[in-house]
Amino acid sequence: MRRRDGFTLIELTIVVAIAGIVVAFGALTFSGYFQRSAARRAAQVFAQDLVVARSYAVRAQEPVVLRVFEGTLWYQIVTRNTDTEVVRRRFTGSSAEIDLSSVALDVSGDTLVFNSRGQIDMSGAASALGTAAFSAGEVTYEVQFNSLGASKVEES
Repeated sequence: MRRRDGFTLIELTIVVAIAGIVVAFGALTFSGYFQRSAARRAAQVFAQDLVVARSYAVRAQEPVVLRVFEGTLWYQIVTRNTDTEVVRRRFTGSSAEIDLSSVALDVSGDTLVFNSRGQIDMSGAASALGTAAFSAGEVTYEVQFNSLGASKVEES
């Protein structure tokens, strides 16, 4: 009798099938992680941009406008009088910094205006706090902010 070295075709097939199942579960887990990460990062960036807008308004002694374009998933911060662009963030497409599925600001007109003293007119908000929501797939993070731009980021 001769001894054969190596693996049979059935053994190799079983190992490849098990490896495929493990990779599929790993991919599902990571896709959820990437969605959570994108939504959280977008909310954190927005919260930081509120601080930037307020600081710019106080420093320049000029009103600053934050406009959210929900349909095309981007926002910009510009000075009201000189129309100088301070910040622009895109959340979809090839030039996107963060890939999201939706962006929503619950203030009428989807616009925040910081006056020259750094305060937001919150008359268009549903409550004393404004809310911005950032979604990636099934995951949504909300930024709640007050009239001074102080904010809190939470998963909703």
